Amino acid sequence: MTATDLPAITGIVLMVEEARHLAPHAHITLLAPFGRDNRPSREEIAEVERFFADITPFDFVLNGDSRFPEGARYLSPEPAGIFTRLTHGLHQLFPEYPPYEGRFDLVVPHLTIPDDVPAPGEPLAAHAREAALLHFHGEFTELATFPFGTSAA
Repeated sequence: MTATDLPAITGIVLMVEEARHLAPHAHITLLAPFGRDNRPSREEIAEVERFFADITPFDFVLNGDSRFPEGARYLSPEPAGIFTRLTHGLHQLFPEYPPYEGRFDLVVPHLTIPDDVPAPGEPLAAHAREAALLHFHGEFTELATFPFGTSAA
């Protein structure tokens, strides 16, 4: 199966610039799929923008070299709790879009890495300052960005 054979999907993610040497579009998915037929409305995008305006930028690290049972390889962000809270908060705003279509009882925050890329030998420090609306259909397209606020509301 090639990338163009995969279904189109739109999601709300945190891009991880510090991990681009591992994967060109390194990101941690917060909520996907997102939008009716993967096309969020203007109102939905405005709601996401308001949601992230109340989030304070934060530091995290990526570590480990794990693999999901279905085979995808990933690094874990720590602390994981902030990512879980963001996913739950977005799902509360948009209950019609359960994370990963509700296929998993537990959503594990992760950054997928290719099998042929060596994992970093030490934890990789990163900083989250904005979220993005990312669309994939054979290639990644960033549709919008959502800057975090400067202080918690």
